Amino acid sequence: MSLSLISFTYPDKPKQVRVGAWHNGGILDLTSLARADGSPICDNCEMTVIEWLNCTKALEWAAGLVAGAAPEEYTRSRSEVKLLAPIPDPPKVICLATNYESHLNESRNAQTDRPKRPTPEGPRIFMKPSGNTVCADGDPILITSHTTFCDYEGELAVIIGSACRNVGAADAMRFVGGYACCNDISERDLSIVERTETQEWDRFFDWLNGKWFDNSLPIGPGIVPARFIDDPHALTLRTRVNGELRQETSTGEMFFDIPHTIEYLSKIMTLQPGDIIATGTPAGVGRVMDKPLQPGDVVEVDISEIGTLSNPVAGE
Repeated sequence: MSLSLISFTYPDKPKQVRVGAWHNGGILDLTSLARADGSPICDNCEMTVIEWLNCTKALEWAAGLVAGAAPEEYTRSRSEVKLLAPIPDPPKVICLATNYESHLNESRNAQTDRPKRPTPEGPRIFMKPSGNTVCADGDPILITSHTTFCDYEGELAVIIGSACRNVGAADAMRFVGGYACCNDISERDLSIVERTETQEWDRFFDWLNGKWFDNSLPIGPGIVPARFIDDPHALTLRTRVNGELRQETSTGEMFFDIPHTIEYLSKIMTLQPGDIIATGTPAGVGRVMDKPLQPGDVVEVDISEIGTLSNPVAGE
């Protein structure tokens, strides 16, 4: 794995968010290194992860440190810090539904009382509220009092690096800052309101609301800058629950690739630095196997060249 950037804090300074990089199983404190005498980026030492993604000099320097002998006095163990989501407060979290044919087919096969879902002719977009859903590697996936079927969806996350609007697919990739693993946690059988009769529209909104629970978008463990990923459509995505392989696919199997997704989204809204695009999940979700997540489970989303996102499941 190449350079992977993280956000973290120290326990005694919880409001001071720092930038680090994974290094030999520990965390290299890039913010402190940047502040040190002789640093080539000392003028920009307080940069956020997004600012790092857009600074060629900083990325080359950090990549060199990670590849070589980084100073041990700036390396911390995982237990010494509080790991945050790589983008702790993203402006938007945008998600794609049924963006893999394998997942569309398993969803069709599982539907017995609803019209069959057609193959999408354009991206199917929904959003998650970023303030409560985004959480870090190691944070718990929560089983709440309203949870009846909590499910995982391993996905590739695209991080927007610079703002864009009305961008064509041919130019879209230059606005990508990096990539991460994410998990679109979903409550499949949301039932908060007792209804005498359920309409199709009610089902849609229950499905949508079931994406909005706290800690329902684990992301991480870090962001790999786009320059270090040769082809984001040639990565292997795997999801495991308690070590059991549940999902495995190539990101090249997406219906709508990253450039065309950005083209579509940028016609609707301005994409901002730090926006997260969760690009959809393949076949193998727990719903199809009738295996909901339970307290004590551990879910891992692994993407080649990026890393492994791991989160325990816990009762709220």
